[in-house]
Amino acid sequence: MNSLIHADQSLFLWVNNTLDRSWLDPVMEAATALGNGFYLFPIGLALMALFARKNFRRDFVLWASTSFASFIIGTTLKHLVHRDRPLAAFHSAIVSHAVTIHVLGPSLYANSFPSGHTFTAFSTASLFSGLYPPLAIPLFALATLTGLSRIYVGAHFPLDVLGGAAIGLLSTFLVMRWIAPRWVRADATPDGPGPTP
Repeated sequence: MNSLIHADQSLFLWVNNTLDRSWLDPVMEAATALGNGFYLFPIGLALMALFARKNFRRDFVLWASTSFASFIIGTTLKHLVHRDRPLAAFHSAIVSHAVTIHVLGPSLYANSFPSGHTFTAFSTASLFSGLYPPLAIPLFALATLTGLSRIYVGAHFPLDVLGGAAIGLLSTFLVMRWIAPRWVRADATPDGPGPTP
């Protein structure tokens, strides 16, 4: 476990300190915003308006269910694991100037695992990829960039991001396994009895 944590911290420092900031800062700030429900909600509504057509209500319910499931699972794990974020984990090294962490946005210290922005992005990307297959590659690319951005902005370790991605995928699986079939059965049910011969 210690070797895994060490590798996780080393990879964090490489991503956070090594990548070129001259043009990546605004890109990563925009990418990290995609994991924020305030920005993601109107984007999701726009995608459903373009692709859902007559299934808009169904797709909205599935999206809300997936988002809720990932939020419950992710938030519960945050409080159970209670992992320090990079700024807290490297506090003594930062004070002694042995380590520098590049931070964009608020300075966060607690409840690092899993990454909330990442499970939000991946739950949406995986659900919409299943509902609208032509969007799969761009949606997963953006979700992956959102996860990477959480390391870049100094908010999360790589394992936090992987955990968030897994929760997003799991939430979509659960919703498609247990809730989506109800809509299929409802659509197959006749509106009423046929005409009497």
